[in-house]
Amino acid sequence: MGGPTASGKTAVAIELALKLNTEIINVDSRQVYKELHIGVAKPSEEELLKVTHHGVSSVGIHEHYNAGMHAEHFESTIQNLLSANGSAILCGGTGLYIEAIINGLDDMPEIDPDLRSEILDEFVAHGLDRLVQVLHQLDPNAGTLVALDNPQRVMRAIELCIQTQKTLSEIYSQKPNPRFPGAHVIYLGIEYEREKLYQRINQRVDKMIADGLMAEVESLLPHQSLKSLQTVGYSELFKHFAGEVSKTEAIDSIKQHTRNYAKRQITYFTNRFPTRWIAATEWPKYLRNFEL
Repeated sequence: MGGPTASGKTAVAIELALKLNTEIINVDSRQVYKELHIGVAKPSEEELLKVTHHGVSSVGIHEHYNAGMHAEHFESTIQNLLSANGSAILCGGTGLYIEAIINGLDDMPEIDPDLRSEILDEFVAHGLDRLVQVLHQLDPNAGTLVALDNPQRVMRAIELCIQTQKTLSEIYSQKPNPRFPGAHVIYLGIEYEREKLYQRINQRVDKMIADGLMAEVESLLPHQSLKSLQTVGYSELFKHFAGEVSKTEAIDSIKQHTRNYAKRQITYFTNRFPTRWIAATEWPKYLRNFEL
């Protein structure tokens, strides 16, 4: 169960898990962190009680964590669910986490320290726009796989492209031998008209603010330099607390960046997976008739 943020994946995944008598494995790269709650739209306590979720609040923000580690950690959980229940549900919007679990990822190379230093110097001297230009020269389609407004991810992508002499699509290519041979994988996504999805995103951001996102972000100010906190919903408010932008400007930026992220997610899930997009209004009927 993948697709764009704010499309209602969690609720649908829970209904599907109840129908199949199985459990859910989180594939959202930010919901794994114990300290992040409102800004990453974690499942509510009520939702977590309905169906067992694996991989939610499983690591701390100071821990090094990535898609490969997530896949290794929950491989046995998925195997056990397939054996005991006949199915397992992956739910989240981080396509790379899904690829890592289903197919595995090519081994990532060690980066030359001199190369890393050169790229960092380029960023300090000329800013993010220059790095984005460099990345597009290396891989014109990089924007479908990388958040181009995130300096750390852009620099990492440039490192990988230069070090491997491959595009990101080649680097993140699916391996011929999946982790779960014989398993039938169905890729499902909830589809909205673009304007309706953007409206849902804006409304959810407003609800996050009402639910206490400001206080959550303020409590994390001492840790704002951590890689795990360089994410939409947090980085914009860090700028507000630093006095760089007003509260209104920060909230508007969260909405805009979330809409940008949703667009990238749709592109990723369309291009990388054989996703079966089902209109939101059709999901109740689809769930009633769903069979493995």
